[in-house]
Amino acid sequence: MTVSSSFEVVADGYSFTECPRYHDGRVWFVDMHLNRVISVRPDGSDTRTIEVASAPGGIGWLPDGRLLVVLMQDRKILRLDDDELVVHADLSDSVASTLNDLAVDTTGRCYVGETGFDPHAYLSDPEDIDNVCRGRFTPPATSRLFLVDMDGEYREVASGLAFSNGIVVDETRKYLFVAESFGARLTRFRLAPDGSLTERKELFVDFAPDGIGMDIWGYIWVSDVFGHAAVRIDAEGREIERVRSSQLVLACATGGARGDQLYLCASPALDSTECLRLRESRIEAMSIASPTRVAK
Repeated sequence: MTVSSSFEVVADGYSFTECPRYHDGRVWFVDMHLNRVISVRPDGSDTRTIEVASAPGGIGWLPDGRLLVVLMQDRKILRLDDDELVVHADLSDSVASTLNDLAVDTTGRCYVGETGFDPHAYLSDPEDIDNVCRGRFTPPATSRLFLVDMDGEYREVASGLAFSNGIVVDETRKYLFVAESFGARLTRFRLAPDGSLTERKELFVDFAPDGIGMDIWGYIWVSDVFGHAAVRIDAEGREIERVRSSQLVLACATGGARGDQLYLCASPALDSTECLRLRESRIEAMSIASPTRVAK
């Protein structure tokens, strides 16, 4: 089912919004090109900003409420301790490319992905983009996932991914989902008690997935960047519905007081120079409801 949706703009005037989260009554996101972590109330008021040294990626929270933020090029995860950013984990000795998104489980362990290669080398013209979205070429499967413990120690838990992007942890069904942007698929893993990932299963889609989030009904929302849409799928990869934006959809998350809000990171462009010139990237929101199809 496709819905042409009218979104409310929660926050705008940014260069490149990414990695949205709903936490403690606030909508959080990063501006990758301005090196900021930002949060607002759901009505867009009370903007708060944390400056970081370089491009931020995924964000999350430890069980005690401390913020974690990925520094992509630095290949580190920072932790906010008493208003001071300190190094939580340094993966620079193991990661040659850049870090990307992360997800934190209820024990405080976090999963972080590396990109594995420079994506711009495969996006030089529209035909390249179409091939990526349709899964019509074999990308470098050089991306990995790492599990980071509370003490900052880390280990590799998955490899052979085609540009790992958004990650969500399903604590109820003990799954981890990761978007493989250059593989036109999500990959689902079973979570072992020690945090290891097993029972790998590929869930193919007909687009290049970017950021992902999970709603209160257990469905996955997946951003379809070039389709200007967010797509709801079930745990087996079946598409349930699709909602459209007027801009490129970079990432999505759900939240709100009742858990019935969908938040999108939207942008009119991808080129960093153009994004910084326009400053038209934003956070959009709309209400969602339980789908008629029951998740399995």
